[in-house]
Amino acid sequence: MTQHLRLAKTSDARRRLGDWADTETARDIIRSLDLVYETDRPSMTMIAGAPGVGKTRAIRRFCERIGHDGIYIQAASGEGTAWNFAHSLGNLWGHAKPQFSCHTEARQEIARYIGTGRVLIVDEAQYLNQRNKKTGQVGEAFEWLRAAAEAGEFKLVFCGDMSLAPAIDSMPQLQSRMMRPVIIPSARRVDVAGIVKGTPFDNEASIDALHAVARLKGGLRNVENVTRIALLFAGSEHPRAEHLKAAIHDMKLAPKGR
Repeated sequence: MTQHLRLAKTSDARRRLGDWADTETARDIIRSLDLVYETDRPSMTMIAGAPGVGKTRAIRRFCERIGHDGIYIQAASGEGTAWNFAHSLGNLWGHAKPQFSCHTEARQEIARYIGTGRVLIVDEAQYLNQRNKKTGQVGEAFEWLRAAAEAGEFKLVFCGDMSLAPAIDSMPQLQSRMMRPVIIPSARRVDVAGIVKGTPFDNEASIDALHAVARLKGGLRNVENVTRIALLFAGSEHPRAEHLKAAIHDMKLAPKGR
């Protein structure tokens, strides 16, 4: 006799920890990215936040959605002058240092590579606030990118830690052009709730405990690490408060004296 297997209801399926979470912060970031992307002129914005609040995950999600129109690059410490960053950008298209002979040529070539209407997202952009040892100028790469964006009519997003915001504010020609900047000083409880939604930790007590560790250095990464360890401690059992507590202690994230 034919047997019919019962299909699980979609609503009963649990999220896996580490899956994309549509958090409030992610929606806030993507809202600003969408505004910049949809404008019919060169536009720019800034996403500044503490480490581990979900900035990079949100902008990568955005880049995946817009496909070819999104270009992602990560700035590196010590390579934040306009000249160095121009060559880092050129390397995305397979061009080595001899490709550019001067700042102006580099700006024109980069604008041509990127193309009209596309979005260049610079992650770890705080490293662009570097002093040029030859000229003494600080943050020249920001201004160089702004000029390239206007010349090439592409969109520009700076994403970085909390030091990015005062760096941008110190340059009025940049600060006045920022469209709906987003600043996230610390991980939010509502974001923790979004990350654990549909998982065994989707309850008030767990969210309170996880928000406490999310406010420490590491942010929402702490939440993902602690919940994974708690699941290992629980084994085949349903994770309980003691498993979460043990994971927090094991990761050395327990507040002192508690």
